Amino acid sequence: MVHARRESALSPVSDYQVHRRLFHPIRFALLLGFALSKAAAAESTSLDPEGYIRDWIMLAPIALPEGRPAADLILRDQIVNESALKPRDGDSLTVNGQKLIWQRITAPTNYFDFNALLKTQNDRAAGFMAAYIECDEEIPDVIMSVGSNDQGRIYFNGVDIYAFTEARPLSLYADKGRVTLKKGVNVILFKIINEQNAWQGALRLTDKSGKPLKNLKIRSSP
Repeated sequence: MVHARRESALSPVSDYQVHRRLFHPIRFALLLGFALSKAAAAESTSLDPEGYIRDWIMLAPIALPEGRPAADLILRDQIVNESALKPRDGDSLTVNGQKLIWQRITAPTNYFDFNALLKTQNDRAAGFMAAYIECDEEIPDVIMSVGSNDQGRIYFNGVDIYAFTEARPLSLYADKGRVTLKKGVNVILFKIINEQNAWQGALRLTDKSGKPLKNLKIRSSP
């Protein structure tokens, strides 16, 4: 089942059946080990050699209410007006009475692992990863590959562009879409819900031939 939205579907890279997942047309910049970045964060970094984002600002864990399926919760806000979030490292907010702090992290590999980072097992929880992608010029025909364990949702510049509503193991290339990177700084906010066990995600940007993009900057602030 595809969750219906008013926007027309983004043209897929290849013909494949989509099960409760979607991309939308919009211009946007857009493990088992994991460690918090302890040194002072650089003003900007880059994609890794394969095109994955490894530098993020993380907020987690957010406990989910009992008795409601994760497939429904991923499509609802866990934070008031969450699509408009533009966090900085060290920012704090209170969610359901719990104070949480955004923290800059760097994944040692091409996917991030919330439980490994938090050093605790977190079931029925939501987490966010934010990244600011700076591009010197507009780049069309960019392929975005995204994977999540379990449910995933992506906002770009305040717009809901992607949702996957089923439980699944992590696959680095689970979903792909053709997008355009706009000139300037763009906000990517990646939300992932964990039903139980592993809690992971990955996001990769390549050109239409599958080659990693060059000369993109990942900023630590908007």
